[in-house]
Amino acid sequence: MKNKLQQNISNKKLVEIKNLIVHYETDDGVVEAVNNVSFDIEKGEVLGLVGETGAGKTTIALSIMNLLPKPPAHVISGEIYLEGQDLMKKSKKELQKIRGKKISMVFQDPMTALNPVQTVGAQIAEVIQLHNSSMAPSEIKEHAVKMLETVGIPGTRYNDYPHQFSGGMKQRVVIAIALACEPELIIADEPTTALDVTIQAQVLELMKQLQKKFGTAMLLITHDFGVVADICNKCAVIYAGEIVEKGRVEHIFDHPMHPYTIGLFDSLPTMDKDVERLKPIKGAVADPTQLPPYCSFYDRCDYCTEECKRQNPALKEVEPGHFVKCIHEVRGKGDEDHGAD
Repeated sequence: MKNKLQQNISNKKLVEIKNLIVHYETDDGVVEAVNNVSFDIEKGEVLGLVGETGAGKTTIALSIMNLLPKPPAHVISGEIYLEGQDLMKKSKKELQKIRGKKISMVFQDPMTALNPVQTVGAQIAEVIQLHNSSMAPSEIKEHAVKMLETVGIPGTRYNDYPHQFSGGMKQRVVIAIALACEPELIIADEPTTALDVTIQAQVLELMKQLQKKFGTAMLLITHDFGVVADICNKCAVIYAGEIVEKGRVEHIFDHPMHPYTIGLFDSLPTMDKDVERLKPIKGAVADPTQLPPYCSFYDRCDYCTEECKRQNPALKEVEPGHFVKCIHEVRGKGDEDHGAD
C-alpha cells in the first residue's frame, strides 16, 4: 500500500530538477549562473520563476530543453527528470523526439523566433509532421490551420510570411507552434518582453486560456509579479543563480519572508499609498564570477547580521510548502496587512 501511495505522489510530478549547477567558462572567469537549484512542476501546474536580469532564469530553461551552448556552458552537476526519465542522459536523437512533443518553448523575442523565409503555416506544419509522420499532408495542414485559429489568427493567413504580421501576432504564431503537438510542458521565457503593454495583456490572457484548455503545465519566466499573480499556481524567486524563496502564490504574496522578495514587493508602486519615491533595493546584483561563500544577498540586505557572513544558508521549509533561504524569520509587509503575528 505504501509503495502504491508513493508511486501516485511521484506520478503527479511532471518535471523534477535536482541540485542543478551550471557554469559558463569565459575569458573573464567562470560565471556561476545556476547554483544548486531544485524544484518540481506538477501536471497542469503553472510555476512562475521570478528574478532580475542575469539571475539565471533562462539558463535553467535552456538546461531543461538541453539547448545550452556548449561551450561556454557546462552543467557541473544535477538531474532533470521528465515523468521519471532523466533528460541529462538522453541522446540527441531521443531529445529531438521530446522537444516539441513533450516540452515546447516560447522564446522572448517573437521577431527572431520565426523563420523569415517560410510561411507561418509551413512552420506550424513542420512541427506537426516531425512528430506525426503517419499523418497525411492534408491532415497536417488542416491541423496547422486549426492551431492558427486557436490562437486567434484567421486560417486564411496560413500562407503569409512573418514580416506580414505585427509583433503580437507573431507571438501568437510562436504559441501556436509550441502548442501544435499538445506538449505536457511549455516553457515561456518572458514571452511578452518585446511587445507593447496592450498587446502584452492580450498575449498573456491568450496563454492563460490555452493553458487551461489544454491542461498543459507551464514554467513562466518573468520579472513581473503582476503576471505571476494572474497566471501562476506556484512561484520561485531566484537571485544570483539560487532560489531564495518558493511556495504557492499566496505564500509569496501574503507572507514574503526572504529579504530579497520583500525588497521586490517594497519597490512596486501601490494604489493605496501616496509616496514621493519608490523604495529600491540598495546596491547592485552580486557578481556571478565572484560569489561569496556566504549569503549572496548579504551586501544588499536590510536585515543582515554578522551571523549571515558565517554560512550560506540552505533552503528550509518554514511552513508547509513554503521554503526560504535565510537564517532569519523575516516577515514582509504582506503579513502586517493580513494581520499576521
